[in-house]
Amino acid sequence: MNSSLSDRTSCPRTGLRLAVALLGSTVLAGVPQAALAQDAAAQPVPTPAAAPAPAEETIQSITVNGAQRLEPDTIRSYIKMRVGQPYTQASADQVLKDLYATELFSNVSVSNNAGAVVIEVKENPVINRIILEGNKRIKNEKILPEIKLAPRQIFTRSKVRADVTRIIELYKRQGRFAASVEPKMVLLDQNRVDIVFEVNEGPKSKVRLINIIGNEAFSDSELKGEMYTKEARFSRFFSSGTTYDPDRMAFDQQKLRQYYLTQGYADFRVVSAVAELTPDKKDFILTYVVEEGPRFKFGDIKVESQLRDFDGERLAKQLPMKKGDWYNAKMVEDTIDRLNETLGAFGYAFADVRPDYNRNKEDLTMGLTFQIAEAPRVYVERIDVNGNTLTQDKVVRREFRLAEGDAFNSLQVKRSTARINSLGYFQEKFEVEQKGGSAPDRIVLEANVEEKPTGQLQLSAGYSSLEKLIFQGSVEQRNFRGRGQTIGLNLAYSQYSKQVDVSFTEPYLFDRNVSTAVNIYRRDLNSFNYL
Repeated sequence: MNSSLSDRTSCPRTGLRLAVALLGSTVLAGVPQAALAQDAAAQPVPTPAAAPAPAEETIQSITVNGAQRLEPDTIRSYIKMRVGQPYTQASADQVLKDLYATELFSNVSVSNNAGAVVIEVKENPVINRIILEGNKRIKNEKILPEIKLAPRQIFTRSKVRADVTRIIELYKRQGRFAASVEPKMVLLDQNRVDIVFEVNEGPKSKVRLINIIGNEAFSDSELKGEMYTKEARFSRFFSSGTTYDPDRMAFDQQKLRQYYLTQGYADFRVVSAVAELTPDKKDFILTYVVEEGPRFKFGDIKVESQLRDFDGERLAKQLPMKKGDWYNAKMVEDTIDRLNETLGAFGYAFADVRPDYNRNKEDLTMGLTFQIAEAPRVYVERIDVNGNTLTQDKVVRREFRLAEGDAFNSLQVKRSTARINSLGYFQEKFEVEQKGGSAPDRIVLEANVEEKPTGQLQLSAGYSSLEKLIFQGSVEQRNFRGRGQTIGLNLAYSQYSKQVDVSFTEPYLFDRNVSTAVNIYRRDLNSFNYL
């Protein structure tokens, strides 16, 4: 009984001792491993040795292959790579950039073999001729001067693209926005090419519809009547105003603004103007968005003059606009011009007339005061004649209604301009320019003329059953020897008559306003066997 009890009590103790022993061995076994791990972390980790950098090769020679027209030295002058420099990939890429930038080559490659650099090139071809096909509305004589490519030039794709755009732009100016151009290249021998531009002109782009948005005072039809561009209709088949033109569209905006300004709408403006091409690229739809603003009337009209020769109140009574009339910007501009002409007629060439507006938004009136600043009377200091290579100075000067030292008169200047134009010796649109002189009260008049041919030759021939062959010819010079004289010769010949007529006209005899004409002629008539 006792023995069994002792056995039961000894078994748990033995198990406890065994568990403690196992736990202790486990802890002791882990200590060396932790220590070894700490020692390994404390020691520096050896880094792998870097791979040795490849040694840069020194360029020993640069050879150019594939060149036909260009010399190798010329090609080498285009690049920055030189013998003795190290060869790198960056330097090889720079060679490609430099040569392609010249637009002389279609293909370039660079290779290196132990310092021997070889550049393979393929030159762009030379243009043999430019051919235009399909162009009927615009002739070759108008297209070829506008494009950059020409025979004996180097072919480049960038120039071809630019010329295609230029040709299409020429057709757009004629209202053909559906036009297209397809460039083609025909290869020839000796690295030459023919450039062919195949043109599809397409129809003229008409204005199908004009929309005006924002107008309340005037109807669409009334405003369209003021515009130069018209909607395409069968009744306007021969009208040029039905084609779309961007410049004409901008001009129509100014026309709308001018119309509203003459009707009292001082704040009118065109908010936007859009041209929309229809999907079939045949017609355009124009849309104008306008803002009319309020309508103004003229308020008090005054003239304030600082010139003692002009009374402001008297001038104000002679003005065309009156208080209560609808405001008209065109009338204001015409009044300023008229006042300037009046001042110029009295010798005030540099007088300045400025309008001073007084806008009243409450009662919608536009008060206006014309300010005439003080200015001295002006005298003609000098008259210069420029541009005449054949015509003598006196021929132009004697047509002036003013002389050096006279008081300036704008009406006489206009009269002088008309007389010089009537001579017919110079190009049209001639104007006498006015420039300041050596003092504030001095003015210089310049006649900058541009001569034109004044000779005339006429030849004619005919046949008559009675007189058989008839010949007639005449030659005339209206500015003979640059003196303003007119000389002519007229010849006529037939079987029964002969005629010679020589004429001479001197418009200013002895430099006086006396014209003289002389005619010498001979006529031989032979009526023998006429019937």
